[in-house]
Amino acid sequence: MLNIADKQPFPLENEVIEYKEKFNEKCKKEIAAFLNGTRTAYIYFGVNDDSRKVTHVYTDEEKHKIEEQVGSWLSSSIYYPSPVGVVHVITDQVLFCIEINPGNAKPYFLDSRAYVRNGSESVKASQESVAKMMAFQDLSSFDASESPIQNLNLDEIESVFKRENLDFKAEALGFLNPQDLFTNVAFLMSSQNNFLVKVAIFDGVTVDRFKDRREFSGCLPKQIDDILTYIDLNNPLSARITGKPMRDEKRSYPSVAIRESVINAIVHRSYFSKSPIQIEIFDDRLTIMSPGPLPGGMKLKTVLAGRTLPRNPQVIKVLNKLKYIEDYGTGIRRILNSYAGENKEPDFKTGEDFVKVSLPNLNYSERPSAPTFVNVLETDDTGTVKIVDDETGQVVEYLKNHLYVTRAIVELLLGVKGTQANKYLKKMVDANILKKVGAGPATRYVLVHPILSK
Repeated sequence: MLNIADKQPFPLENEVIEYKEKFNEKCKKEIAAFLNGTRTAYIYFGVNDDSRKVTHVYTDEEKHKIEEQVGSWLSSSIYYPSPVGVVHVITDQVLFCIEINPGNAKPYFLDSRAYVRNGSESVKASQESVAKMMAFQDLSSFDASESPIQNLNLDEIESVFKRENLDFKAEALGFLNPQDLFTNVAFLMSSQNNFLVKVAIFDGVTVDRFKDRREFSGCLPKQIDDILTYIDLNNPLSARITGKPMRDEKRSYPSVAIRESVINAIVHRSYFSKSPIQIEIFDDRLTIMSPGPLPGGMKLKTVLAGRTLPRNPQVIKVLNKLKYIEDYGTGIRRILNSYAGENKEPDFKTGEDFVKVSLPNLNYSERPSAPTFVNVLETDDTGTVKIVDDETGQVVEYLKNHLYVTRAIVELLLGVKGTQANKYLKKMVDANILKKVGAGPATRYVLVHPILSK
């Protein structure tokens, strides 16, 4: 660190030294570039970058104002991941400066752009250098680091633990650091979690026309449950007459493949990137793309052979305890095995900033026609169900291929809120079309009578 008493002119600007005669907005970019460096760096104020001599000595009041401004930058969302704790404003020396330690969560982004130091300049990082930093991230650094939000709502994750008859102990789950502050794994399990999963359904095999789209955020286990329920609604069952006593029934996509692909994307994505997970359902395929390269510079061939290098170990710990995953790295093999004996197989691709799996539609060649949605109104004196064309018939159509329906499924199926879903279900129970089974979170609704087409 330079001192005002040091011989001037000071050394030339380089990878660890920047001179600013005045504090300004450009300092944001310098900080971002130094964060992605390998050594502790300094921005010195009141020094002319041409003469490299002190031209202004900052007063304590000026230092205090700048310290407050820098603190506001660091705690806001303009930097990602948060650099709080590695950037320090040095106010106790005459030569006023900001000290930037190289972060352990590289790459750091400023307004979604990464910068690096190129000699005496801060420049936008190339895609190659960003990918290299991401490949060699400390895989445990994100979910174990301090959460940017400390006022967390953990009601949903506590409810999931209660549902599974497990004790919820925040400290044992890694939700608290040694300073008793919430970590990022707690943030990911909270209702404030703003990492998105976007699901889009397209008409045909291109992105030209949408049929539906949804966004999911919040507590990770709830995200998983809601996403799998939504995809299940769009995973039709096809039946073929083969000459055997029983019909040959097949889902468009194996449930195991969907579950493992969705959970793998959520568990192993890079949370150092704010990009969403993207799930797209076409007539012929279902694709899931998650942000970030394979962890630790691993190669796709190695992963397909069964090797694993878990990213986000604290997230894995929580989901393993809740039995969403088995911590053995078997997800990819389960996906492949679910297509065993078929003439189609999953396709895996990786890039500098993504991992993508494509699941082929096993029923695509049959091109099954889309179901006609009908609605049940009431039963007649003989107990036969009357059917007329209407929106809520989607519930009955769903039950033709499923054993039961829940309120959450009806919400997703009809695109309504919980109160409206309950009204539809009550109407059908009162009409003796559905029967309510169980209570509380375990409530299910099943058909009372066989459904007859008109």
